[in-house]
Amino acid sequence: MTAPAETETLGLVRLLAACRDDATALASALDQLGIAICLYDPDDRVVLWNESYLTFFPEQRDAIAPGTPYADTLRRFFGVNLADTQRDRLERHVEAAVQRHRTQTAPFTFQLRTGRWLKVASLPMPAGGRVRLWRDTSEEQPATTRRSADRALASLDVGYAVFDGAGRFVTANKRYQELFPGIGDLIGAASSYRDHLARIERDSVLEEDRARLARVAARPLPTALPVSLPLLLRHVEGGWLSLEERVGEDGTLVAIWSDATRQVEADARIGELERHLRDAVEAIPHALLMFDRDGRLLLRNRRLAAIDQRLARALDATPTLARYAAWRAGFGDVTADDAIRGEEEVVLPDRRTVAIAPLTTDAGEFLLLLSDVTREKAAEAELARQKDLAHQNEKLAAMGSLLAGVAHELNNPLAVVVARALLLEEQIADPQAGAAVRVLRQAAERCAGIVRTFLAIARAKPRERRPLALGTVLSAVADILAYGLGADDIAIEIAPVPESAVIEAEEDALHQLFLNLLVNAQHALRGAARPRRITVTVAVAGGSVEIVVADNGPGVPAAIRGRIFEPYFTTKQQGEGTGIGLSVCHAIVTAHGGMIAVDDAPGGGARFTVRLPQAEAAAAAGSPQRGAAGAMRGRVLVVDDEADITDVIGEILARQGLEVTVARDGMQALLHLEEAPCDLVITDLRMPGMDGAGLLARIAERPPAVRPPVIVLTGDVLSWSRARPDFDPPPLVIEKPFDPAALAQAVREALARRHA
Repeated sequence: MTAPAETETLGLVRLLAACRDDATALASALDQLGIAICLYDPDDRVVLWNESYLTFFPEQRDAIAPGTPYADTLRRFFGVNLADTQRDRLERHVEAAVQRHRTQTAPFTFQLRTGRWLKVASLPMPAGGRVRLWRDTSEEQPATTRRSADRALASLDVGYAVFDGAGRFVTANKRYQELFPGIGDLIGAASSYRDHLARIERDSVLEEDRARLARVAARPLPTALPVSLPLLLRHVEGGWLSLEERVGEDGTLVAIWSDATRQVEADARIGELERHLRDAVEAIPHALLMFDRDGRLLLRNRRLAAIDQRLARALDATPTLARYAAWRAGFGDVTADDAIRGEEEVVLPDRRTVAIAPLTTDAGEFLLLLSDVTREKAAEAELARQKDLAHQNEKLAAMGSLLAGVAHELNNPLAVVVARALLLEEQIADPQAGAAVRVLRQAAERCAGIVRTFLAIARAKPRERRPLALGTVLSAVADILAYGLGADDIAIEIAPVPESAVIEAEEDALHQLFLNLLVNAQHALRGAARPRRITVTVAVAGGSVEIVVADNGPGVPAAIRGRIFEPYFTTKQQGEGTGIGLSVCHAIVTAHGGMIAVDDAPGGGARFTVRLPQAEAAAAAGSPQRGAAGAMRGRVLVVDDEADITDVIGEILARQGLEVTVARDGMQALLHLEEAPCDLVITDLRMPGMDGAGLLARIAERPPAVRPPVIVLTGDVLSWSRARPDFDPPPLVIEKPFDPAALAQAVREALARRHA
């Protein structure tokens, strides 16, 4: 069976179909029944409507017209009646309603946002199109439903009071009276909304907030400007009250009051947490940028301006991820599309290094952390340089030990050659043979000089200054570099050095000074055009010795001359230099009271000028005079594992009238000393078994009356300086290769002290 309401609706549809030509009259007739009607053509476009339709749906009044698509009327309807949380789904609601309009035949009931209930029927017309009929069924809602609604409203945790369009009190719930106990005499009486607000202001609101509530009460028409946002007021007993107002379509006003203490406290905690978060974001030592999924800038801290002010200003103007990407692409090694990638480091125009770390949050926001790591990079570079320097020092130390060992092995045969050559020169009367022996001796002495220079660089004894002939030092350094300079096709010219060019200096430091200067010139000339040339000139004037080392290479640019003597500053390629050579030169010259400077050499190239104080002595001590100075008497014990050395020493001492006993190591020497005392011990240091240092330690244990003086004859001065024993009187030290005359003179002095 068909329900009465449905029968009535079907009857109206049949009536509309029968009176289609006079539909306007029918629509007017339905207005008298309070029924809204809207007729649509087969394309779902509006054909006609009545005034009741506009009463039910006032949002359509200024927009509806014949031919308006049904979907457009739905958009206006949902724009007014959808909950705020559903506004982003408006089109989905429109699409679903259109489908219902085309297919649904059974009437259904729905509620407007104003609270009114409407029942609607949607039925097809016989000739095509559809008709929709609405009628107000609010009064037809079951009484039990209204009672349930009243009970639900009364149980709400908010207090509400209802006032009619004239502002007169209508009703209130229990919670309203609990919030404001003193308002009971206004409930049920002929009171106004303004009376209620005045009572609440007097009894419940803290004095500091009363003026705010008084301004709300003073509105001439509260319904024209309702309090839609919560008005927070402090309660006289502590805590907070919140007031909101809602106005119905008939002018009814609902005042909604609630205890907002928890909300305010929660908001305060949230505000405090936000402040802590802001403080934390500002305190981190990085610039922070946060972008949402659409690339909009959400958050940044002040640190960004310290990283790069240009980027900070750019993001002020255009706060987007694309603007950051354009800034990053400005460094030239990436495009804007590829500017957001993994962790990287970029160098800014002011040479600062910035590390960039991209991160993504769980919610999909994009984070960028920018850090100025210039100091860290400099520290890393400095650490790398220190490691390289330590490595170089280790190599130099190893080289020094190697040089000492090589020097010892070379010095023994060189000592034999030099000594034998000198003895032969004294014995040979033939001038031609004597000249040949002299050439042999000079070659051996040249080799010995080179070995001594190596040892001067490598020795590790306490530094002692003594007068040094500059010509001898320069010649020795040139001998060391001769092969390398020749291999690079570089000619070295050392002008005659005045005999007065004597400097009181540390011998090894002076060798290192000129070795570094000449090596520096050699490196500069390697890529220069031929002929390649280094010139060294020495002049003495005004108590100073001036040494000029010049080359015809590319020279030193004026822009870097102020830094050329800084530690680690170098213009050489990676791996070709450490940048410490010239700084060491500067330190040596300064330590000796001199100065060093660089400028352009005449004709091109670099010119280094060194000025050092002249020694008080006019010249270095000369070599001992050869030849006999009277016969000596005594017994000498010679200790050396090299038979050639002991043979030549024995021959030299025998010519001086001395008795010589030979021992091959320290233990054999001690046995000889036990068998017969001696007047002097000449010992080598490096020997198998007991070495020279061990022998000296055993001799030092003897009483002074039977303790013979000692001469240490060694080609390994480095080991002697490290292992020198406590011996009184201190032994004389003669380096191999030795001059026979110098050895004889040392023996004479030692025996003289012994006899004294």
